[in-house]
Amino acid sequence: MNRAAIVLICCAALRAEISTILVASASGPALDPAAVAWKAVPSVSLSLQRTPLLYATDQPATLQISAVQIQMVRAAGHVYARLEWQDRTRDSETLPKAERAWQGEHLVKQSGATDRFFDACALMIPAAASEVFPSLQMGDPEHPVQIYLWDATRGSAVMEAHGRETTRRTGKTFSSQSTWKDSHWAVVMELPELPSGTPVAVAIWNGDQQDRDGRKYFSVWHKTQ
Repeated sequence: MNRAAIVLICCAALRAEISTILVASASGPALDPAAVAWKAVPSVSLSLQRTPLLYATDQPATLQISAVQIQMVRAAGHVYARLEWQDRTRDSETLPKAERAWQGEHLVKQSGATDRFFDACALMIPAAASEVFPSLQMGDPEHPVQIYLWDATRGSAVMEAHGRETTRRTGKTFSSQSTWKDSHWAVVMELPELPSGTPVAVAIWNGDQQDRDGRKYFSVWHKTQ
């Protein structure tokens, strides 16, 4: 058996082990994470891993968040994804708006929050349908990704990437709602319609552990059904 055949067999085995996330049907938008309707939607637990240390000043981080629960429903031309995870601290803040500096209209005084870290989550999907799953490291040139990012302080943003250090904001946002109660975050994101079989991966940032950028928790790819 040649090497190419072995690779194909290994890939097929890995795909067979990928768990699926059932996308249920709903009669209308389901943005409220506390809505009673979510209690009837199947939940899947996705295991999370920590990224390795990225900065020389980073301290080793323990696995405080070992899993995230995901539920998904399809309604009114959208898919709503509800993520819930345990987080003992609520790292969020209302930031003041940037103000014009007295020297001129072209100068802006930024808010003093550049040294703070906030809770966040993201759901990553391929930018285009393909038989090949993109790299978990923000995709690759042949298989770019879209990232739906929710930040507890800054709100939502749609991002694109085609590999490490290529992530950029698109200028688009999406509807979302969140709650933090009893040391748990629950966040609902409004996504575009996703065909059955779309791969999804989840990332969580824990502000209490100074997570930011590539320092985070992440899951492997899982397929919708």
